[in-house]
Amino acid sequence: MIENWHQNLKNKNREELITAGKELFMNQNFLSVNIKDLCEAAGVSRVTFYKHFHSIDELICEVQMELLETMTDFLESQTAGPQSGREKLMILTEAWIDYARLHPGHLKFTVLFDLHYTYESNQLLKQRYTNFINTKKEQLFLIQILEAGKLDGSIRPDIEAVETAQFIYSSMIGLLQKLSLFPIEEWGSMPTRFVDMLIQYLSNSGNVR
Repeated sequence: MIENWHQNLKNKNREELITAGKELFMNQNFLSVNIKDLCEAAGVSRVTFYKHFHSIDELICEVQMELLETMTDFLESQTAGPQSGREKLMILTEAWIDYARLHPGHLKFTVLFDLHYTYESNQLLKQRYTNFINTKKEQLFLIQILEAGKLDGSIRPDIEAVETAQFIYSSMIGLLQKLSLFPIEEWGSMPTRFVDMLIQYLSNSGNVR
């Protein structure tokens, strides 16, 4: 019973630090946030911080992965219907654009993270993040959509699903990250034009549904 209480408190403190980190990192350049700021925002001590994270870089990496996980979960939830593979891909990519419009701060954070930690991160964190990204690129929901589209005839039969899923993930993230640096009203039709070209390329012209 006591062990459960301690574990629950430990988990609560960790989540409070991650939540505080998200709020501070969204409102400020994360390079200007320090451990003292985080502890004050989370209402915990520095000792508690170091029980959960070896450094502020580790917390920043955790926030980055959680933001991408949240985005992935949102996208996956949009494609649960009985539509064809092509239709699901259209729904997913349009939902991706909607997510970026709703949460441009999340995308801006990922831009700064990628630029900074490409050079600054320690090797263990870099490897952990690389493994995470590789997993995201191969997300089953994207691969399943492409495979389903090949089977129902709405997606070109000659594409390789894993490679194409990686391309879609990298391309969409890259485009939306770039757009997040500008006011939404300046995005224009660029994201929808890109999605239209992507869908057109992947569609099975002999059996479009």
